[in-house]
Amino acid sequence: MTSVDNETSEKEEEQETPLQPVVGLSQIQDNVKELPDQLMLLYQAVESTRNGIVITDPNRPDNPIIYCNPAFAELSGFRIDQIIGRNCRFLQRDDRDQPEIAEIRKAIDAAKPITTTLRNYRKNGQVFWNELTVSPVFDSTGKLINFVGIQNDVSARKEAERRVSEFYSVISHELRTPLTSINGALRVIEDGSAGRVNASVMKMVKIALGNSDRLMRLISDILDLKKIEAGKFKLSLQKLPPVTVIDTVIETLKPLAAEQRISLVKEIHTSQSLLFDPDRVVQILNNLTTNAIKYSPAGANVILRVEKPSSDSTRFSVIDHGPGIPPDEMSKLFGRFQQLDSSDKRPKGGTGLGLFISKSLVELHGGHIGVESAPGKGSTFWFEIFN
Repeated sequence: MTSVDNETSEKEEEQETPLQPVVGLSQIQDNVKELPDQLMLLYQAVESTRNGIVITDPNRPDNPIIYCNPAFAELSGFRIDQIIGRNCRFLQRDDRDQPEIAEIRKAIDAAKPITTTLRNYRKNGQVFWNELTVSPVFDSTGKLINFVGIQNDVSARKEAERRVSEFYSVISHELRTPLTSINGALRVIEDGSAGRVNASVMKMVKIALGNSDRLMRLISDILDLKKIEAGKFKLSLQKLPPVTVIDTVIETLKPLAAEQRISLVKEIHTSQSLLFDPDRVVQILNNLTTNAIKYSPAGANVILRVEKPSSDSTRFSVIDHGPGIPPDEMSKLFGRFQQLDSSDKRPKGGTGLGLFISKSLVELHGGHIGVESAPGKGSTFWFEIFN
């Protein structure tokens, strides 16, 4: 918890006459002896929990702490008798410009609950990240009588988040930028702009390009995953006929399909325009169609279909005639870093993120995604977007 009234400095607080607690711990211990069993159970639970818990009295000057459990004393490094009677701002020391403090003060002034995370300081000066939930307590007449604060040290989680952020930064700047240059140089050799090369060199260039493209997809998928999980992924919606994205996907994947001797077939059963992000729907269809190509036998068709199962929805389907998906694999399909398995043992590659990201992108559109498959009967991956 934090400051709710004035911004008195820590030194000024120490010079003030200590505020006498309304209810001391020994007082509570004496009183609870006479409480019914259920209240005794509640008291023992609060005393025993590993969450730091404080209770304050907003009806007394400066909203003092009138109770804290042993876990809070351990968290802060202060003895219980050094805590009772103080305002919770003592945990912030002079670090009181945090925006979360203003948010807490606003919630307390309005007698509203709030959950936030802010920097606090132990008695020895060590900083820790405190995940705090403050809840108002009202009596039977609706009068505000107390605030309860529940605290958790989430410093380890914050450190993990910092390291993850550094990891993404390395991927974005230290890997993607040079890899883009490498990829560009390889394509210059492949298209002959750098001069003719013999067949064995060209074969190695194509292998290097394939691996370079795969790494670029992995980096893009990981960065997309970061944005999705952070809730920062924004769609750029446009109203377009669905055939536009089908044509884009077929044109993009024609070379891959030709290598596998697969025919891409489009079936368009609606011309009605739809509000969607074309780049992201292309990304979804690319993921689904690439999988279909990889798992289809040579000479087979992969069908990209658009239809309207109802007046308010549009369904995109990718249909293959591959080996199908074993029943025990179905539940794992849309998880992170999951790859399809089948009786076909050809190497498939892939990042293991494509289906998870596809599902997330469909859900950002307010739609849903699914699959119908059986061993030996191929698979149909589909998603619906609502008008």
